[in-house]
Amino acid sequence: MRILCSFYLLVFLGSCYTTSISPQTNSICDYKIEDNNEINEIISIKRGACFGTCPIYLISISSDRSGTYHGKKFVEKTGTVEFKLSEDEINSILEKANKINYCQLEDEYFERISDLPRTYIQIFDKKILDYYGAPKELKELEKLIDNICFKYIK
Repeated sequence: MRILCSFYLLVFLGSCYTTSISPQTNSICDYKIEDNNEINEIISIKRGACFGTCPIYLISISSDRSGTYHGKKFVEKTGTVEFKLSEDEINSILEKANKINYCQLEDEYFERISDLPRTYIQIFDKKILDYYGAPKELKELEKLIDNICFKYIK
């Protein structure tokens, strides 16, 4: 009986635990590039296949502002292209991510529908699968990354 009461007490106390972000603290979505010598991937977008002619490519951007594009199929440029972004271009992507509270979005937007391309977007450690039903703001962020990077992919 004592074990059963202890179990219920533990369940009750566990259900009372909550977490929140105080408005007085900085948002956990304040993405910034830190000045250090280590080069890490900070932004990536991967577009996947569908049954038709959906573009298939991967773009990754590192903390040293270098970018790499790998075009596979149904794109103007196949193969690998390396490029360099300006600090302002990276900041515009990160500012947009902060503005839409990227890190608080769902990890996956998915429905059981066939023939849609999958888009994976990752900023720092937060990765999102966008298949169907993603918010308009996430689509705008994806388009911003594409627009900035495709200026260099020729």
